[in-house]
Amino acid sequence: MAENKKEEFDIEKALQRLEEINTELGKSGTSLKASLELYKEGVTLAEECKKHLEGVEKEIQILSTEDE
Repeated sequence: MAENKKEEFDIEKALQRLEEINTELGKSGTSLKASLELYKEGVTLAEECKKHLEGVEKEIQILSTEDE
């Protein structure tokens, strides 16, 4: 049976990719077009990380209030 679930977000991989993008953008030989594409990818990844972390924070808050 095939599942149609979206692959779970892996924040560690996203952060690693952001580091790679940062390194590439720091290189002097990166073209303007490539830099723009990397920047767009980085912004998207950063937004996804932020959403993921906000979700985790909400879960922690819920669990913390349940323990009180």
